[in-house]
This record gives sequence, structure tokens and C-alpha cells, in this order.
Amino acid sequence: MIATRFLRFILAVSAITMLVQAAFAGRMLAGDVKSAALHAFTAKVVVLLGGSQVLAALVLFLQRRCPLWVPVAALGLVSAEVAEFAAGHRHHVAIHVPLGLAIFGGAIRQLLWAIGGMAPAR
Repeated sequence: MIATRFLRFILAVSAITMLVQAAFAGRMLAGDVKSAALHAFTAKVVVLLGGSQVLAALVLFLQRRCPLWVPVAALGLVSAEVAEFAAGHRHHVAIHVPLGLAIFGGAIRQLLWAIGGMAPAR
């Protein structure tokens, strides 16, 4: 039960952090210099949350409380977050922006599953 609540918490905080990060990106594009540092900081937070998400998903899978796709998707998501971080650091906007949208979509998909569709694995 603790791992379930922890995964839900991590997914919710990740999604909120991603929204905040997008707001910082918009302010950065509008010329706010401080937002660049905040955008980079929230990127680090998202990657750390992603690592925690992988661990929580693995624990749930090993307890047979979630399907295999959950830890696999969590691992894919954190891998994409690391690539996103690198693309942003290198200023590859053509990769950074679409990858960020895909990551947000994946995070929301997992959050919706964790909130409403969590059922024991078969």
C-alpha cells in the first residue's frame, strides 16, 4: 500500500513539476533571465522524480500489484527525461520541445492509470 501511494504521489508531483517547468520555459522565451535557471532546476527535479518512479513501479511489479508495462514505461520515461535534459542543455530546441510534450503525455497517461485504473497484475 505504501508503494502504491508513493507512486501516485511521485506521478502527481512529476506532472505538476512539468507544468511549472513549461511555465518557466514560456517566461524564458519572453526574456526573463531568471527563468532559465529555474527551468534547468526543475529539469533536474523531474529526472530525480523519474528515478523514484522507476523504483516504486518495480516494487509494485515485484509485489504483483501492477502490470509489467508500468515499470517499463517508467524506465522509458526517465530515459526520455535524461535525453530531454541533454537536448535542452545543448539548446537543441527541435528535439527538446517535442520530446517534452511526449514526456508530459506519458506522465499523464501513467498518472491517470495510477489514480483510476490500478488493478492487480494477472
